[in-house]
Amino acid sequence: MRVASCLFLAGAVGVAACGRLAPAQAPSAGAPSSGVAATEPLLTPLPRVASPGAVPQPAQVVRFGRRSVRVGDVALQNVQVGLELTTRYTQSGQIANEGQATMQRQQRRRIETLAVEGDRLSEARLTFELSRNQSPENPDPAALVVQPVEGKTYFVSRRGEEVRITDALGDIPPLDEFKLVSDVAENIGKPNPLAKLLLERPIAVGERLLVSREIAATLLGLRDQVGTVKRFELTLERLEPTPLLAPRASAEPPSDVAVFAARIETLPNDATPLELTLTGQVKIEVDTCRAVAAEFDGPVQMSTIERTRADVFQFSAAGKLSLAIRSDYDYLGAERLARRGAPLR
Repeated sequence: MRVASCLFLAGAVGVAACGRLAPAQAPSAGAPSSGVAATEPLLTPLPRVASPGAVPQPAQVVRFGRRSVRVGDVALQNVQVGLELTTRYTQSGQIANEGQATMQRQQRRRIETLAVEGDRLSEARLTFELSRNQSPENPDPAALVVQPVEGKTYFVSRRGEEVRITDALGDIPPLDEFKLVSDVAENIGKPNPLAKLLLERPIAVGERLLVSREIAATLLGLRDQVGTVKRFELTLERLEPTPLLAPRASAEPPSDVAVFAARIETLPNDATPLELTLTGQVKIEVDTCRAVAAEFDGPVQMSTIERTRADVFQFSAAGKLSLAIRSDYDYLGAERLARRGAPLR
């Protein structure tokens, strides 16, 4: 496995996770239960040690809510993914080559809801205000290269699992643009599986939420080629005001956010040697279950061995993966959105 493959695998984790956490919606009021197996407890209280003679205080309890998506909803998202790798290639136990590899991705994008079917977003306008990429495969490996979607607007429509992407003129974008847009578009209009868990019952500050492997894989967009989820846990730490990234057009008061400490562990499987452990924070609006921020970083490693009749070859890589997303939500309303030239349905 070469450096480019390592970058793709580890980078795919960051891109997928950011995509899942950002535009996903809370489920409808009648949404089915999470389907967590009975053998895997959902909420586990952390032990509390009281001081001698102290009067026990009740833990602060948070009850999450939901709000249906509306025409005129706007999400502003800032995404950063970084990967630093040290690679080593050995032949018959001797080091044949060592190197360093760096990858970065930066995006600032705007998603505007143009149409709604039931309680789901069905059409959206997606604008990439900024999209840059640093990779060893670029002509200048140290430079952040402008990607072909930067400064462009696309339209995304969803009918069930079918997603249609067109450019500002109504045409199918070129393949290089289409792939970049698809990374974001595939999650637009999909429900956030984490919201199902948050809506099931009140959660006390200090409680730990053990997310099932199936829900974790769906939430993070982890497919077989980027490993198997071993553990994903969230611990509710506190409540705090919503951070605003930009002035809001809406007069709606911002919701408080719940701050969760997070830990993700994946293991290698038959499809990939990738293994990672990420820790960080996830911040979720209490009133809507929308994620407003997520930050993760931690070690990533992988190793492959190829045996031939003549020799044994081993490729290994180890380093650090970091990802961060900040989201700000606003409501323009259908009238103001129409003035921006959106073809409302």
